[in-house]
Amino acid sequence: VCTIHQPSIDIFEAFDELLLLKRGGQVIYSGKLGRNSQKMIEYFQAIPGVPKIKDKYNPATWMLEVSSVAAEVRLSMDFADYYKTSDLYKQNKVLVSQLSQPEPGTSDLYFPTEYSQSIIGQFKACLWKHWLTYWRSPDYNLVRFSFTLFTALLLGSIFWKIGTNMGDANTLRMVIGAMYTAVMFVGINNCATVQPIVSIERTVFYRERAAGMYSALPYAIAQVVMEIPYVFVQTSYYTLIVYAMMSFQWTAAKFFWFFFVSYFSFLYFTYYGMMTVSISPNHEVAGIFAAAFYSLFNLFSGFFIPRPKIPKWWIWYYWICPLAWTVYGLIVTQYGDMEDIITVPGQPNQTISYYITHHFGYHRSFMAVVAPVLVLFAVFFAFMYALCLKKLNFQTR
Repeated sequence: VCTIHQPSIDIFEAFDELLLLKRGGQVIYSGKLGRNSQKMIEYFQAIPGVPKIKDKYNPATWMLEVSSVAAEVRLSMDFADYYKTSDLYKQNKVLVSQLSQPEPGTSDLYFPTEYSQSIIGQFKACLWKHWLTYWRSPDYNLVRFSFTLFTALLLGSIFWKIGTNMGDANTLRMVIGAMYTAVMFVGINNCATVQPIVSIERTVFYRERAAGMYSALPYAIAQVVMEIPYVFVQTSYYTLIVYAMMSFQWTAAKFFWFFFVSYFSFLYFTYYGMMTVSISPNHEVAGIFAAAFYSLFNLFSGFFIPRPKIPKWWIWYYWICPLAWTVYGLIVTQYGDMEDIITVPGQPNQTISYYITHHFGYHRSFMAVVAPVLVLFAVFFAFMYALCLKKLNFQTR
């Protein structure tokens, strides 16, 4: 089956049958061409008012000329309506009816699966596709890597060795704010930069899924998995720079926890950006939707308004705010066990761990819950991305 436009006579004569459509997709002719296009010529020449073809004239060119819109206006007729009343149309209807009946002894075609590959095969193909796409998208990866490096150096220089300054509660809050700001900056950037590339890839996904190449689930899982190594690299050098420049305590446990919390925070921010695209018609709308929740994330993070001071009728949002769990993890793992004495305005001197527990409401033993919840936020946003990609379709054609 070929689509041709004004072919030469040699090419046109190579075809056996012709389906001719007018503007709007209506059928003008559907049938055999015949030797030297004789059958098609006889059909059109039988129409009153259509001029006969000249000797040695290209039948394809003649056909287009006599069936043009100008010819319809001149003849005051519609070639599509003429075809529907022709004997050729009736013959085609009979032929379709005959060919619709299976031959005796035959059975319907049966395919055990909808796709030619298994779920694992589709996932491998989509993973390789995303690997090439990400590798060939330096504008995406270099931008977020460069922004992360700039942010790490900027915050590290602003809060230079602030981790060693623990004289009073205000300084402690400043240190905690530095950690919180560091993660928030990079997280929001990850969310914003991933949205355009997911939106562009989704357009390709619509076309390839319609062609039956793969289903939505392997595609979505492959794209989710592809973000993991890139975010890991991003978190690695970010954590080393920030941790060293801010002079936090160099213990293996605290460094690991700082890396763990930062990694899954960056990851859930990235998946949050992907999810917002999957529920929006384009990345511009997704950016507006995502930004609408940044203020709520900030407000209920537990840093600006400590959890004990949040009204009871709003405390439910604190527990579903992902950034609140990030702040909880950062504060508890770095300062939850420190017994250094600090001064607190309006209160007697107290240890850092006591202040963390009673001012912010954080308990070190609760890290057994905080750690899996951070992982679950990343899994939840990734799952919602896959689900919405499967169920929602914003294709406009």
